[in-house]
Amino acid sequence: MLGINAVIGAGIFLTPGAVIKLAGPLAPVAYILAGLFAGTMALVFATAARYVKTNGASYAYTTAAFGQRIGIYVGVTHAIVASIAWGVLASLFVSTLLKVVFPEEDWYRDTSLFSVKTLTFLLFIAVLLLINLFGNRVIKWANGISTVGKVFALTVFILGGLWIIATQHVHNYGTASAAGVYHPAPYALFGFLEIGALGHSAASGLILATMAALYAFTGFESIANAAEEMDQPERNLPRAIPLAILAVGIVYVLAVTVAMLLGSNEIVQSTDTVKLAAAIGNDAFRTIVVLGALVSMFGINVAASFGAPRLWTALSDTGTLPAGLSRNNRFGVPMTAFAITASLALAFPLALRFDNDNLTGLAVIARFIQFIIVPIALITLSRDRAGQHPNVKRNRFTDKVLPVAAVVISAALAVSFDYRTIILAPHGGPNYFSIVLIVLTFVVVPAAAYMHYYRRPAVS
Repeated sequence: MLGINAVIGAGIFLTPGAVIKLAGPLAPVAYILAGLFAGTMALVFATAARYVKTNGASYAYTTAAFGQRIGIYVGVTHAIVASIAWGVLASLFVSTLLKVVFPEEDWYRDTSLFSVKTLTFLLFIAVLLLINLFGNRVIKWANGISTVGKVFALTVFILGGLWIIATQHVHNYGTASAAGVYHPAPYALFGFLEIGALGHSAASGLILATMAALYAFTGFESIANAAEEMDQPERNLPRAIPLAILAVGIVYVLAVTVAMLLGSNEIVQSTDTVKLAAAIGNDAFRTIVVLGALVSMFGINVAASFGAPRLWTALSDTGTLPAGLSRNNRFGVPMTAFAITASLALAFPLALRFDNDNLTGLAVIARFIQFIIVPIALITLSRDRAGQHPNVKRNRFTDKVLPVAAVVISAALAVSFDYRTIILAPHGGPNYFSIVLIVLTFVVVPAAAYMHYYRRPAVS
């Protein structure tokens, strides 16, 4: 249940349009491939947790394997990535909310800095701060409501969709291809080094669609975060994680297949944020799915607003970042850490002008630092038989085969991302705001963390 709740979020409601546009009739296969990669990476994280019992996930694993020099960078970028991910979730929630509450207005489309959408975004961040001030009980309540909402909405969509398909003999699976909205993009390394052999082929579209579908599985890297508090994690996690990914994958494939049967071209052409509901003709049915998506996104935003600032305080507690980040106010909220997280959460959606496809792509690609380094750290930890891990039972498959596969697949997906969507503005010129933010968050802030850590006075 922890794994299912961590993975199912906004992604499945939002990504089908981009995936179907790229993969066409192979869209369900893209979700299967993304699920296989997510399951592989989740097992890598779970196996690493057998060797390292401290908190911190990727930061703890890489520090144990390579020391602080690499651990600091992974820890700082992990905190940054969590902040970006929160910003993506908040942006998607605001877009959906404005579209649902004010359907006659174009506010959800206005991406200017001084717009109703930007103001709503700021107000939503403020609301999340107020919720955090009320403590963990509200956080738990929001998480519970989120889980019920997302599971209910997806169940209603799948069962209701199958009923419509069976009783009304609906079969619009291939309408995206027939309507000409299926466009497999050419495969290119880093977005601009095009490989002619793949061209505009189905294989090229499937690769890029898998990247888009992977956003629906993000969150799997947090499943093993609390491994030390679980009963026999070395035995149960390798069993529970594949089951969780399998359950989520089955739901995703069913949901996407039902959506395509209802009308794949409507999903691709829809301007709605909740793409999954675009092909539903019944208003009440569609409203249930959209409201379920809103509840799901709201609850996950609450969880992100609680968890992301704590990554900054964890780095502060270890001396990697200044001690002031760990200070709480009288309500127990780390206000400085919250302010840093909220600033990053706001900055990236504004830099990319609330472009949902680019934001979800950035949220995925920003995690690849962890996806490449953590498997290498696991291989290093498994080879250390004389250090702190002599009694951990080794397994050639989970300690060597899976990490190698994870590194290869992660590297392949990382070079497949179109980085021009991040560094170029819509008109084709440089997006200086976005470029400066990337340099600050992935170069300047980690460099400052190194300087702080290695210049601090030695503790006698």
